[in-house]
Amino acid sequence: MNTSVHSSNQNGSQLVKDWFATSTSNRESEAESLAVTFANFVQTLRENKWIIILSFIFGMGFGIVKAVSETPIFQASLTMAVEPSTSQNSSQAIFDPYAYRFYETQYELLKSRSVAERVVDRLKLIERESVTYLLVPPSIKQSLMNEFERVTGINFGKNVSNIETYKSLTPQEETQKRAWLTGVIQSGVSVSGGDKTNLVSVTYRSINAEFAAEVANALVEAYIEQGLDSELNRTQQTTRWLSQRISELKKSLDTAQQDLQLFLVEEGMLDSTSTADISQGELRALNTDYLAARAKLDELEKRYGGLHPKITEARSELNAAKRRLDAKSKSISANRLKQIELDRLEREVASNQELYNAFLAKFREADLSASSSQIARARIVDRALPPSGPIYPQKEKIIMLWAIGGLVLGVGIAIFREQLEGTFKNGSAVEAKLGLPLYGVMQAMGREVNNVERHYLANTRSVFSESVNHIRTGVMYSNVDNPPQVVVITSSVQSEGKTTVASNLALSYAKIGRTLLLDADLRRPRIKNIVDTGVSDGLVDYVAGVTELRECVQRDPQEENLYILKAGTTPPNPLELLASEKFRNTLALLRDKFDYIIVDTAPVLPASDAVVLGQLCDSLLMVVQSDRTTHHMARDAIKRLSASKVSVTGLILTQANIKKDNPYAYGGYYGYGAYAYVEDPD
Repeated sequence: MNTSVHSSNQNGSQLVKDWFATSTSNRESEAESLAVTFANFVQTLRENKWIIILSFIFGMGFGIVKAVSETPIFQASLTMAVEPSTSQNSSQAIFDPYAYRFYETQYELLKSRSVAERVVDRLKLIERESVTYLLVPPSIKQSLMNEFERVTGINFGKNVSNIETYKSLTPQEETQKRAWLTGVIQSGVSVSGGDKTNLVSVTYRSINAEFAAEVANALVEAYIEQGLDSELNRTQQTTRWLSQRISELKKSLDTAQQDLQLFLVEEGMLDSTSTADISQGELRALNTDYLAARAKLDELEKRYGGLHPKITEARSELNAAKRRLDAKSKSISANRLKQIELDRLEREVASNQELYNAFLAKFREADLSASSSQIARARIVDRALPPSGPIYPQKEKIIMLWAIGGLVLGVGIAIFREQLEGTFKNGSAVEAKLGLPLYGVMQAMGREVNNVERHYLANTRSVFSESVNHIRTGVMYSNVDNPPQVVVITSSVQSEGKTTVASNLALSYAKIGRTLLLDADLRRPRIKNIVDTGVSDGLVDYVAGVTELRECVQRDPQEENLYILKAGTTPPNPLELLASEKFRNTLALLRDKFDYIIVDTAPVLPASDAVVLGQLCDSLLMVVQSDRTTHHMARDAIKRLSASKVSVTGLILTQANIKKDNPYAYGGYYGYGAYAYVEDPD
């Protein structure tokens, strides 16, 4: 039980250790990749430093020209207070949730065409001959001359004076100039207001400081004047309409009163109320007299009997009172129709009088509102003053931005150039792009070196020779237990330096063992042009059975441990010859006679020779020429070899232009080269 637990703990600990090691390895790999990317970026900048420097200089130069040629813009600001216009007797609520609409409306009014037109008229801009000088920016040439004059004090000529003169214009020209000036005034106006106050800031921008302040002040004055005129016009229109209506109502009232008066005179009546009161009073008095006469008669009849003279007299008085009462009642009944007509006339008079009084009250109210504080809704708090300096251009900022833009453009051009070319610039780029180990970098040799293919012998301790030795060491240590014996040197396309690598590498191997340099490039052999062994027969001749091997293999005249086997006669079918069983046997025979065999063969993309030889060799090295071999060329070559199950052991970068402070800066670019079948000359 304890043993099982202990074993489980050990397994868990091992898993944790493995995870930690993997994580650490991944982090180190990411850090290394980032470092390589940064190093490549720095190297790209170094290689294109003059492009970046020139771009920076040009950007700064354009920035200086831009800053100097830009016309200075001055901004004058004015502060005003604007409040909603309300009547003294208004019952409007103090809080208005839509008050912001009022202020937005005022902002638009300040920028309106009508206000701008008032400014044009107020400042008499149409009559100013120098208004173009005040409103139109000068040309770039004039700006540069002005700046030069300001710096040096040299005057190239007088500027247009700002004297106000009048020039006669036709009505059409005046209309066009007014429209142009109005548009210019509108384009320079800017209005803003605070969220917590009624203060409004009005700014105007112009190329002339004094003119900017002048227009800003005139703009607000024109706005206030327009408000007053608008209020006055509204009041005048209201008053004019009320006056006309009141006059009509007065005429109607007078006519109704005249009709009533005429009716009363013709009918001998007072007004309806008085006439009714009199008639009722008379009727009540006559009724009282009748009742009194009746009461007197009843009393006398009780006292004297029916024939007493007083009774006769009382009866006569009763009859007279009754006749008067009946006559009055009949008179009142007869006047009922007249009373109805009288009531109608009085109602018409009253209606006209009421309507007339209502309009008269409205007229007085409108007159009072015109004289109230309603018209003083805007006032200037701080007038605009000529600005002390321009708000644009900010010359230092413009120059800095253009300089930075030039620098960024230069870096962009460098990166674009790097991506466009798509070639290998340094060893780290080769390894990063192709994912294979780099065995060495061989520097480019100058024209003073006549035989670069055997430059190893010139100085075995030179940088070039050490690079070759470094390649040899890398190949040998690629398999420590069984070091490669047959090493094939190839490339993507022709003229990448594979023959130079093969020849110098063979000289390096000759220092440690018996070495054979085999020219298996049967299409375009070059070894025969590098070393003169005194024989013309070679590999093809031996495989074809024309000659013996000992007659083809010759010792190198300068290196006793190096032997050379040339290609020999150019065959009509190089690929079939290399794929033959006789060639396999030949290579096996050579393995027994030499410690190391360096094979120079045809490039991978134009021919398939390297694919066949890759099946027979111990190690295959592919040459990549700096600033010539493109990424897709190298990838296509590796992909072609991998498709035939031939692995590339390592890569060699050639033609590196090594400098003191820039070890991998190269120049030149070439595309795919034609690799044709070339017959030997007779």
